[in-house]
Amino acid sequence: MSILRRFWTVSGITVLSRILGVFREAALIHFLGATAEMDAFSAAFKFPTFFRRLFAEGGMQSIFVPFFNDYYSVGKVKGALYFASRLFSIIFWVMLAFTALVWLFAEQFVMLMAPGFIGIPDKMAFATEFTKIIFPSVWFISLSTVYSGILMSRRRLLEYAFSQILVNCILITSLFMYTNDITAGRRISYGVLISGICLFFYMMLQTKRSNLPMPRMSSVKLTPGMKLFLKKLIPVLVAAGVAQINIFIGTVVASFCPTGCITYIYCADRFVQLPLAIFGITMGLVLLPEISEAFATKKLSVIQDVQANAVIFTLRLVLPSVIGLIVLAYCFISIVYGHGRFTESAILSTTRILQIVSVGLPASVIVKIMTSILIAQKDSRTPLVAATIAIVVNAVASVILAIPFQEIGIAVATTISGIVNAGWLLRKAEVRSIFSRQLLQVIGKVACASIGMIAVMLCMSTFLESIGITNEILLILMNGTAGLLAYTALLMLMKDTAALKIIAWLRR
Repeated sequence: MSILRRFWTVSGITVLSRILGVFREAALIHFLGATAEMDAFSAAFKFPTFFRRLFAEGGMQSIFVPFFNDYYSVGKVKGALYFASRLFSIIFWVMLAFTALVWLFAEQFVMLMAPGFIGIPDKMAFATEFTKIIFPSVWFISLSTVYSGILMSRRRLLEYAFSQILVNCILITSLFMYTNDITAGRRISYGVLISGICLFFYMMLQTKRSNLPMPRMSSVKLTPGMKLFLKKLIPVLVAAGVAQINIFIGTVVASFCPTGCITYIYCADRFVQLPLAIFGITMGLVLLPEISEAFATKKLSVIQDVQANAVIFTLRLVLPSVIGLIVLAYCFISIVYGHGRFTESAILSTTRILQIVSVGLPASVIVKIMTSILIAQKDSRTPLVAATIAIVVNAVASVILAIPFQEIGIAVATTISGIVNAGWLLRKAEVRSIFSRQLLQVIGKVACASIGMIAVMLCMSTFLESIGITNEILLILMNGTAGLLAYTALLMLMKDTAALKIIAWLRR
């Protein structure tokens, strides 16, 4: 199966998973709204989200897959098994100790992560309780990444992609159970715990079903190979977790803002995560085994072609998504969240944040792809330096901008940080001769088509408003269709290769 076919297959399942995620968020906001309980859950839920994205979605797996492939590709299956088993044992004991520590000192942990809750008793009580319920799931999520890494290394991407559908189904079900006996915050917190446990057993069973090496408990002796892996792992985790670290920084600063600010940021982030997961994370996952295997077999020309095509292919798709999110932000937020306890004021605040963070979406996608590419080549230093710079920029900008602009300032700081991160990685990529003159010409065509799409959508918005169409679903369908048609037509006029191939395929 080609890279693009794998991308479309995995992204299709990712779309289904994210649609379920949107339904989950809509139900959650319906029950809770922008309240103290929702703010507390948003803060507590950051922890499993952080570890899932740090370990599973391009973090630890980015370095695990190349190491595992080094053993497996030369026929050393036993060596691959010993390597995976030692890593599994290290994660088992380290994360067990960390989980126990957080559970015992949950209140102090919340004070550290959301210091603004200290003077608000109901937020502190909710956040402490939810953290105690949710955090044990982190242990299971961390362990499951060893199994998912083995699946990814052997290109079993469908099994991995289906896992998120399972998680979302469990979370949605939890929201609609025992509605008269347990509050919505507690219901979803227990759902997170159960989903983490189910995810672990699902990954384990899929690995066994695929007849792949099954890691088991072993000694935690640090062999030379494991020492090298851990040496590479630490900067990789920092680089891969920069977006989540930035979200944590935003949560810390937002905890000092009025009630609802954390919820607004949380809701906007859920929308941005949809195209980021479909285009950035999925492409990173698809490229990881390809690049690592090509690097292991010294096929350097293949690496350059694959990464250049991946960047431009992804940008062709992500830029229309960004434009759609910016122009139609109010409609999206109103449809998904504009019911139950989510007020009009909350819709407007979330809309503004979504428009701002959408500007930084292309940068976030590029960071995901370039980080996977560089780490697959065992270069962990460049992503680490870029991540460190981005974290410092975000921390300073968040504090400065949050004082006058509150949650809007935090969103601006997050966007600036992502652009700085992507800029640094692309600068290094240019040195590595990834970008050719032909590739830059294609990027220019995509940028011009995007500008034309913005113009068409703004004109369409004005026209629809003038004739009195206010239904959000109708506005999204009509405006989105007009924008996509304009974008595709402009690419065809500029004789973009990919657009012409798509039209030829449709004709056939």
